[in-house]
Amino acid sequence: MALKGHGDPRWIVEDRADGKNVNNWHWTETDYTSWAKNKLTELLVNLPIETNEITCKTTSLTCTGDVSVNTRKQKTILFYELVVKISWEGTYNKSGLNTKGTIHLPYISEENDDDDFEINLTVEGDTSDHEQLKDLLRKEVIPVLKQKIPLMLKELRDVAIGQTKLPPKQEPANKLDKLETTVAVKQTPTSNAPSKPSGPRLVSVSVTDKFMCRPMDLYFCFVEPNRVKAYAGGDATVDAKVGGKFALFGGAVVGEFTELVPGSKLVQKWRFSSWSEGHYSTVVMDFEEKNGKTVFKLTQTNIPEQDKERTEGGWRDNFLRRIKGVFGYGGLS
Repeated sequence: MALKGHGDPRWIVEDRADGKNVNNWHWTETDYTSWAKNKLTELLVNLPIETNEITCKTTSLTCTGDVSVNTRKQKTILFYELVVKISWEGTYNKSGLNTKGTIHLPYISEENDDDDFEINLTVEGDTSDHEQLKDLLRKEVIPVLKQKIPLMLKELRDVAIGQTKLPPKQEPANKLDKLETTVAVKQTPTSNAPSKPSGPRLVSVSVTDKFMCRPMDLYFCFVEPNRVKAYAGGDATVDAKVGGKFALFGGAVVGEFTELVPGSKLVQKWRFSSWSEGHYSTVVMDFEEKNGKTVFKLTQTNIPEQDKERTEGGWRDNFLRRIKGVFGYGGLS
């Protein structure tokens, strides 16, 4: 359960007085983007590609995107979405033609197999010799990339697991941790109407975003269990029906579905497990198709004022950003 009064936008759970995350039991996130970019540069820059017909090498690399490693209950979850562009230069030995170009990998993501990514190769020039060099280079470079990229991803997983796994003699999280998490997941409302705590002032938040997908695709990201687990962790539970319960991020967020209109609208009773017992906010999500994209609008009411920033930041970071990264629905301003 989340520590009462803390406003961490990632909804990290901390219930120890010393703040230690014992045995990686709580949700943590570590940025490995720089590591991945450096490893790709090491593997793919100044790489010779030579045959009897061509003499080429890669000269530089640019990489954009994000890589993050998340842990929860001693489990490691890896998220990555990268766009890689490699510059090359070379010679077509038959004619002595010297030229250059790029190798573009527009989408490397954990939702695909390690060697399942698109490769686009360009060459500066449009003569038959340029095209011949391009074809020969493509034939040689694709197998190299299909070997090097999976190698980087394997090393990334090894490094991430090495950073998060427990020492051999360290015991698993204690029974009290497990009991508290179980209690958080099982909490249910006592009535259909949200109850109001006696003390805190209640506020609302609104979030609007755009996604490169159909409304139904985005709708499924909130109701289909496997999709939810892909960005919220493998212990997420979702029963998408009226009266059906959900528990996310190790029980830090729990609630119930009250209205479901496929591809159009979702309404939930929603709470942090640290809130006063029985207190729920109301979340309304609207999905609208506009110019081939989906406009997503969320309104959440009945939030204790001290948790406003934590709640709004969590929707943006733990839901919307992750959905774009995991399912490739981003790319919009």
